Amino acid sequence: MTAQPMALEDTTWREEALENVEKLARQGKRFTADTLRAEIGRPAPHQNMVGPIFTTAQRRGLITKVANANSRVKSRNGGHQYEWIGNTWRDHRG
Repeated sequence: MTAQPMALEDTTWREEALENVEKLARQGKRFTADTLRAEIGRPAPHQNMVGPIFTTAQRRGLITKVANANSRVKSRNGGHQYEWIGNTWRDHRG
């Protein structure tokens, strides 16, 4: 029996998502997970990767929750999401 090659997980979506949340935060407008999906597409490898992106950005002090909302994306069927806004921008990278 020969070993099957293992598929490598795509880690670039997470990095791109965090960069986009930073960009959205600097714009000073409200945004949601729907906004992020529209910017960079569906998360890979799993659609449940969106929430942790916003949690990470919030813990870094980049964004603040401002409202509850329902998704307008058909596949999310009106699921709950938060509206976010960027905090006064400063360099949080160290």
